[in-house]
Amino acid sequence: MLRTRLITAAVLAPLTVAVVIFGDPWFSLMVGIAAFLALVELVSLLDAAGFEPPQVLTILTGLALTGAGLAVANDENVGGAVSTLLAALDPPGLVTATLVLSVLLLAAGGFTRAEPRAGFLTWATSSFGVVYIGVLLPTVSIVVHLAPQGGSATSAVGLFGLPSGVAWGFMLLLVVWGYDTGAYMTGRWLGRRHLVNHISPSKTVEGLAGGLVVATLGAGVGGALIGLEPWQPLVIGPLVGLAAQAGDLAESMLKRSAGRKESGFAVPGHGGVLDRIDSFLFAAPVLAGYALLVAGRVA
Repeated sequence: MLRTRLITAAVLAPLTVAVVIFGDPWFSLMVGIAAFLALVELVSLLDAAGFEPPQVLTILTGLALTGAGLAVANDENVGGAVSTLLAALDPPGLVTATLVLSVLLLAAGGFTRAEPRAGFLTWATSSFGVVYIGVLLPTVSIVVHLAPQGGSATSAVGLFGLPSGVAWGFMLLLVVWGYDTGAYMTGRWLGRRHLVNHISPSKTVEGLAGGLVVATLGAGVGGALIGLEPWQPLVIGPLVGLAAQAGDLAESMLKRSAGRKESGFAVPGHGGVLDRIDSFLFAAPVLAGYALLVAGRVA
């Protein structure tokens, strides 16, 4: 199992790094593919849990939300009808308008259920699903478009003069992968005390501590690439590391409700796509929020 995990990681990690470096349209394409596969897995989990979401409608509205989020993150590079929509819907914004329409459409899925309580659960859980993937996942695109004040995502920053968006993308990868690796290895070698046993029995307090240490080291490297003050990685590492752990636990809670150990089988040794992106779903918005509100960056 560990050997399979390592082989898969050796293939996917360089590919992900390359996509971050090359940027759009490849980055948006990667996010879109991940969103589609994750939505398929999510619908399967919700169905297995007995919530019976309207499968096609949930996937389509989730993809529409993902597309809206990517369009907003790439607003300077879009044109045609998408540009017109962005302008016309400001305010409330393309993402908000798409979310409102999605919730209204998904309500119709609940109307088809014979029992009102079951219909409400169908509506609530399918609406949750499109927000979980369609709203949270595109925030990774905000991260790779972060820029210094008065600059752009292509402005050279940090120790090696990397484009700002690439440097922030590396920060996200270093912290999340650092946390996941540190937590997995520390928990495997030293784990004794369960963290949240009723959700994920394999998570330990020792793993949490080890993950946060490695995440902070990763944030230190990312901070040098961006050119942040030395104290900021000491905040970013634990903050984003904890968010990554929360994202993992949130997906574990969903899987336990469905009676499944993995979300799918698309990623050998790692389960499904949702198993691979769950940490990013929480970590990316937290990092983007920190960069915008504390580090003085713009998107």
